[in-house]
This record gives sequence, C-alpha cells and structure tokens, in this order.
Amino acid sequence: MNNIKSNYFFSDVLFFLFVFLSITTFVKADERNILPRFPEIVIEKEFSQYFKVKDCSAKASIENDIAETKLKAVLANISEKDVSSSVKFRILYPTSLSKIEIKVNGKKYKYNQEQPNYAFSLKPNEEITFEMNTHVYINYSVDAVGKAIQKKEKEEAEARGVRKQKKSTKQKGKELSDSFLHLFKANDRYGKRFQIGPLVSKWGLFPVDFEKLSLEIKVPENYTIITDYENIWNDVTKSKKSLIFKTTDVDNYRDAIFLPESDKEEQLRTMRVLKSGILSK
Repeated sequence: MNNIKSNYFFSDVLFFLFVFLSITTFVKADERNILPRFPEIVIEKEFSQYFKVKDCSAKASIENDIAETKLKAVLANISEKDVSSSVKFRILYPTSLSKIEIKVNGKKYKYNQEQPNYAFSLKPNEEITFEMNTHVYINYSVDAVGKAIQKKEKEEAEARGVRKQKKSTKQKGKELSDSFLHLFKANDRYGKRFQIGPLVSKWGLFPVDFEKLSLEIKVPENYTIITDYENIWNDVTKSKKSLIFKTTDVDNYRDAIFLPESDKEEQLRTMRVLKSGILSK
C-alpha cells in the first residue's frame, strides 16, 4: 500500500512539473496569437482523466463581425472517488454581458466577468450539465503576429549583442520583410477568424475525452475552413447564402478555423511562421 501511495505521489510531482512548463509555454505563445473562438468550459481542479464529456452539442452562426454560439456539455465524473472542482467560463471577445446566458443543470447562472467560475462536486458516475449561449466578436488583428515577430527578433538581437553584425541583421530583416512582414504596416488591419478550440478542457491545456459530439458551424458562402483534418468536415451543405459545416468526430475538431476565402493564404502564411518557432523560443 505504501509503495502504491509513493507511486501516486511521484506521478503527481511529475505531472505538476509538466503542467508548470506547459503553462509557461502556452502563455507565451497564446498572448500573442489568440484567435476568436468558441467559448470554452475550463476545468480548474482535479485531473483531466477524472472527467469525460458524455455528450456535447455546439453550434455557431457567423454573420458580419459576430458569431452567435450555443454550447451544451454533459460532464461526468468517471473516477472511483468523489471530486470537488470548479469550471471557468472562458469567453473571448463577448459583444456584451447581456448576450451571455449560462445554465447549470438547467438553472440560470449569473455570469460575472470578474469571477467567471462555478464550483461543483460530483460523486462517481454523477453528471453535471453546462449550457452557454453567447455572442462574440470574430474580428482579429492580422498584424499582431508580424509585430510580435519584429519585437521578438529585436529582443533576441539585443540579448545576443549583435551590434557588430548590424549589417547582416539588417539584411536578414529585409529578407523577412520582403517575404512576410511587408503585410504589416502602420495601422492594424483586421480580418475575420473563428476557431473551434477545445470546447471543454483542463486549464485550457489538456483535452478532456468526449464520448459524443455534434458540431455545426454556419458561415457566409464566401467562407472556407483551414484544418489538418478536412475529412471530418465533409458534411457541408449550402443554405441560401450560407454554408453549414458539420462533424461528429470527437478527436480532431479543435484546430478548425473558419474565415473568408480571400484571407486563407495570408492565414496559412501566419500559421507557418508560428509553427517555425519564431515566437515560441
């Protein structure tokens, strides 16, 4: 029995060390590039493997600069012990507080932007249902990444003391400007972006297993999708001047980004720069 407890303790220590390092990396990257996305239910306490989303339905309807979203998730305690936890209702870029409606087990919950949390306890196999209806802005500064790149390169150059290599640094900067940073001029430009994201997660970092998912996104007819998993979004229908994307895949929905077709190549270039590690070091 003592050996079992020791193993659990050691596992916990390793887990929290990993979490600390992950959070540090996540914050550095995310503060520079937070795309408008679905509101998210973020579990704040206990291990993610203690929970499972038994059923989730999520819908979004995009029109002009706003996405009207509806999210309903049934969260279950699948561990063998009682759990006491809390969730944070993470809503990026809400249009107004009056457009946020939250229910917990069918009862209205008054959302507080300063303390957007809800504490709960679940016995083994017990469930809790969260519903969140919101309106969020989908405008996104397409210049933000370019400015972050310029700032990052300046910081790294100063840290390395590259004054002696001033000429080559200028040349490197010129090449990068010619290929990418020419997109980023004086005033910020805004484009429309809407990413799915995790929907339900632990700390916004660790995914929670889903048993069942129904996801539906309605966008203007001039929109498209960027994802590494196009095959899961093959249920696309046209309705009047809109496209409706649907999926029930529980594993690979998170990365999908919806945006105007005319912005696709620019967004792909931005994503390549982010993946290259320029902003992650």
